[in-house]
Amino acid sequence: MASDANDKSVKFLYGTKFGRGLLSVILALKVPALLGCILRSPLSRFYIKSFVKKNGIDMTGFEGVKFKSFNDFFTRKKEISFDTEPSHLIAPADSLLSVYSISDSENGTDATFHIKGFDYTLNDFFEPQKFGLSEEDGKNLLKTFNGGLCLVFRLCATDYHRYCYVDSGTKDKNHFIEGSLYSVQPLAAENFRLYTKNRRSWTILNTENFGKIAQIEIGAFSVGGIKNTLEEGTFKKGDEKGYFDLHGSTIVLLIQKDKIEILNEIKKITGSGTEYRVKIGECVATAK
Repeated sequence: MASDANDKSVKFLYGTKFGRGLLSVILALKVPALLGCILRSPLSRFYIKSFVKKNGIDMTGFEGVKFKSFNDFFTRKKEISFDTEPSHLIAPADSLLSVYSISDSENGTDATFHIKGFDYTLNDFFEPQKFGLSEEDGKNLLKTFNGGLCLVFRLCATDYHRYCYVDSGTKDKNHFIEGSLYSVQPLAAENFRLYTKNRRSWTILNTENFGKIAQIEIGAFSVGGIKNTLEEGTFKKGDEKGYFDLHGSTIVLLIQKDKIEILNEIKKITGSGTEYRVKIGECVATAK
């Protein structure tokens, strides 16, 4: 259940003073965007075979498929299975899961949670002032998740990069925040407030079994797009919600207080600071 290790480039770029300086230049020059263009071009097809072999990716169901580009391969769509029990909250994606408590603040608007050396506030994630929410509506949004839980699902480059709805219900519109494209590997999270620096999209899910859930998709290095298929409306548990373009990324779920009970095995592992490997559609918690 251990975390995937930081790769050598991340150790250099995020773990050394010179590397962090170089990283600033790389991001300023829009290198991730350039890399994304290359990996979306037909020239990138040569990279697919070696990537699959190196990472031991299961290509069952895709035998003989001719992908147009590395990105075409990376965003491939497959049939998924999922836990259909209504009281079971499922993982939205293949990923490494961490669980954090959101503080129970007195006024309900300045609650914080601690991730990899940084304190984050709910306001950091939502930035409601950017979307024309009134002061009162903004405060009510923040109060919704006061004292709740923060579930962080970190996708690695080798994971399936489409994600699903964790329950049935209705959703509000998507809110997109432009940002940087830092890596989401552990060392990067220890050196940058990447969960609120990176490009992200958030929405509120009004679920049938777990109350309101805030889902935040966070882009990462060379991930040029966060593609959500539904703007507003009704969804079913296990339906595809969207997908990421290229390499690692993260999904954060904010859960209301006293709505779920994390499975004991997951609680034990994540409580020691270790990420827990989950598969898309797998049960990670039950309704209280």
